[in-house]
Amino acid sequence: MSTLQYFLEHYGLAAVFVASMFEGDVTLLLTGLLVHYGVFHFYAGLSAGAAGGLAGDTLYFFAGRRLGQHWLRLHLARAEHLVEQWWRRWGVRSLFLSRYIYGARIATMMFWGVRRERFVRFLALDAINCGLWALAFSTLGYLFSHGLSALLSGWRRIEVGLLIGILVFALLVLALQLLSQRSPAPQKHSGP
Repeated sequence: MSTLQYFLEHYGLAAVFVASMFEGDVTLLLTGLLVHYGVFHFYAGLSAGAAGGLAGDTLYFFAGRRLGQHWLRLHLARAEHLVEQWWRRWGVRSLFLSRYIYGARIATMMFWGVRRERFVRFLALDAINCGLWALAFSTLGYLFSHGLSALLSGWRRIEVGLLIGILVFALLVLALQLLSQRSPAPQKHSGP
């Protein structure tokens, strides 16, 4: 069982809500899987996922308003250019594209905040967007639950290996930092 699946099973719909704020696609696929096994009712899981997605998008929207264009360009430069092109070409429909392209969601939500879009308009459009997204991914998780279960059982070994790899890497970085702080800086000798 994956860590995310464990989290969703043990903390219920509140976990679906929180996890959907940050990593919604996998969360909703797992929600569909858990619906298939009777852990959640379909509409309850779908509603919690859509509400969590909307809450996360709203946070990014206001972060865009607060942090502004400079921050967006500094940290999300590649995605920001793509989102701006979408906005020029498709206008408000660009909001619906971002949900399905990995890495574009946060930049899009922040872009709408930077552009000072009216919040009520953003909220109405994004609520529809989140509802459709939650329906699509939860349904996929439900329909492909047998294959998803098999895939997740294999991920458990990968998760443990990845965690060990990350811990080893973090320890190496920490050790290198400590060593670089301990070694004295080379002294400059002045000429005769």
